Parts: sequence; C-alpha cells; structure tokens
Amino acid sequence: MLLPRFVPGRPAGWYAALGQRVFDAALVLLLVLSEVFSSNIQSTLPALSQAARLALTGGAALLLAVKLLLLTDYAARWQPAAVLAVLGYTGAAALHGSDRWFFLAALVGLAAYDVDLRRSLRVYLVTAAAGLLLVQLLHLCTPLVPYILYFRNYDFGYGHYNGYGARLLGVVLAWAWLRFDRLRWWEWAGLGAIALYAGITVTARGAAGAMLILLLLLAVHRLWPRLFRAPLLRYGTAAVWPALTALSLWASTWWSLAGPDGVPPWLQELDWKLSARLSIWYKSFLHAPLSLWGGLPTDLGAAAAVDNTYLALIMNKGIVGAVLVGAGAMALLWRLGRRGHTRELVLALAVMAYLVMENKPFLLSADPLVLLGSCLLAPHGAPLNVPSDP
Repeated sequence: MLLPRFVPGRPAGWYAALGQRVFDAALVLLLVLSEVFSSNIQSTLPALSQAARLALTGGAALLLAVKLLLLTDYAARWQPAAVLAVLGYTGAAALHGSDRWFFLAALVGLAAYDVDLRRSLRVYLVTAAAGLLLVQLLHLCTPLVPYILYFRNYDFGYGHYNGYGARLLGVVLAWAWLRFDRLRWWEWAGLGAIALYAGITVTARGAAGAMLILLLLLAVHRLWPRLFRAPLLRYGTAAVWPALTALSLWASTWWSLAGPDGVPPWLQELDWKLSARLSIWYKSFLHAPLSLWGGLPTDLGAAAAVDNTYLALIMNKGIVGAVLVGAGAMALLWRLGRRGHTRELVLALAVMAYLVMENKPFLLSADPLVLLGSCLLAPHGAPLNVPSDP
C-alpha cells in the first residue's frame, strides 16, 4: 500500500477503511451509470445523459485506479505486475471491441482484492434495487423514461426487455449471495415472484431461467448440503465453462449442417422456446470472419444478435480473448471449489447457464460475481476474498 508513504501517521485500519469507502463509491457510480443513465432517459435528456455517463465512467475508473495504486495492500511482488498486465490487455480489447464494460469489470474485480465484500454487496444491492425502482417510477410519473415496443414486448425503459431482465437478475443474485443459507419463507416467495415476473411479464427468458435454476440449486443445497461438498461437484464446476462453449459451438454447427429442411421438429420447437437462439447463432456466428483478436460486433438487431457469451467472446474478443477469459473463469472456479466455497459455486452455475442465453458477463448490474475477480490475485495458500458470514 503506497498511501502511508505520502500520508503517514495514521493507524492501519484507517487506510483499509478509506480503501473500502473508495471502492464502494466506485461501485455506486458504475451502478448508477448502468441502472439509470443507460435507460431511455438518454432519448429525452441526451445532453445531460451524455455528460453524466462520462462523469460516472471517468469518476469510477479514477476511484478504482486510486484504490489499486494507493490503497491496496498487496501480499506479493508479482501482484502489481499482474494487475498491470490484466488492465493492459482488457483496456486494449475493450477499445478494439467497443466494450468498455470488459475493462471496467476487470477494474472492479481487481480492486476488490482486500475489501469487505459483504459490505460491498450490501452497497451493490441497495444501489441496484434503487436504480431499478427509480427508472420505473420515472416512467410511471414522468415522460422522462418512455417505454418502447421492441419485437414482442415493451423494453421497460432499457432499450430491450432482456436489458431489464439482466438488471433484475443482478438484484436477485446479490440478495441470494448475501442471504444464502438464511433465506426465510418470504424471501423464497419474493425471489420466486421476481422469477415469474421476469419470465411472464417481462418475457426475459434468459434471466427468468437463470433465476429458476438458482432457486432450484439453493433448494438442493438447503436439503442436501453435503452434495455440494463432494469433490465431483466442487472441482467439476470448473469444467462447466468449456463444456457450455463446446455445446454452443456444436449446436450452431449442427444447425448449419442440417440446413433449414433437415432440422427435426423437436429442435425447431426448442429453438422457438429459446427465442430463436440456435438459428440466430447459426446465422450470425458461423458467417462471421473470426480472428485471433476479434473486434466484431455481436448485436446487429433482433435477427442477428449472438446472445450467447461463449460464442460472442470468440467474435468480439477473438480466439485469444475467448481462451484467456475461459481460462480465468476455470481457474476462479477451481480455486473456489478447492477452498470449499460452495455458495459462490452455486451462484456461478446459475450465471453460466444464463450466459448461454445472453451476452452480459461483464455488465456489473447483471453479474455481481465480477467482484470475485480478485480471488485470482490471491497468492498460493492465502484465503480467498469472498463475502464472509455475519
């Protein structure tokens, strides 16, 4: 930690508390950016929205840089070099692929290295929920956030109903992460109601499906906790990422080889239930000029959007980026499983299922598990920074 060299004479806890406040403030700025100023308010107040987006993005990046440079207590000499390498690559890839959340997610994950994640999760949950409610209230009470009809439903103020569903999922994940083993009956009912609302009213099938999978896994964990401590599940979770990547590639290739007339009715029915995900992957992914470094857009409209993270990574981040992100995810899951952090593994399984249907792995308001990125910085044998029980 460098700040004590410039501001000496303070107790060690003072610097740690300051680092916590700086990190939490950056979280708030990024969530306000995603929850409020990424809504349709951009169409009614364009100048204000543009200024706010620049200020929120720049302010959050500056705070996180200060946290990493001056207020992080690194335990090994290689850690600052690793931080620079990760930020250098993600920054370059974000510029090349026009995906600033890729870089911001790396900043957040790395800066979470020595903070109290339970406190930060509370900040996340309150800010994310408040932002969602504010946007819906602005729509109901003012003309500032109009609802726009998109394809089969209204967009609920976020340009697409799946964007609204993603932010609902982020709130559900944060709540489940904080409460986990202590969920009461009214919390189960509330989370189930949100899942049904996301699936039936919002028609965000990816988010609703992930919520239902999460609730199922939570129930299984409550009834048979020993199952999640078994070595097969603890270590096998790391294999889910490459397995879903292979499944996505196979599904797209098979659809292409079969041709429109060779697709069996059951697969066409599955494609319809998955909002035409299989046929869209085929149309967009298999005709894309893939490369080592990517840079291709993955959302070209309702009929040409690769809403599958495992394929979109290859297009936007390139083969190199897809391998690096996949290796990072597998290493994180392996570390979590090895240390017995079953709570995080349960949430990760639900998120990985969601990523089959959506391409939002780095959007902070949809994926609070970004906060676990700092676990990859922990030296061998050191405890991982996960939310502790109260």
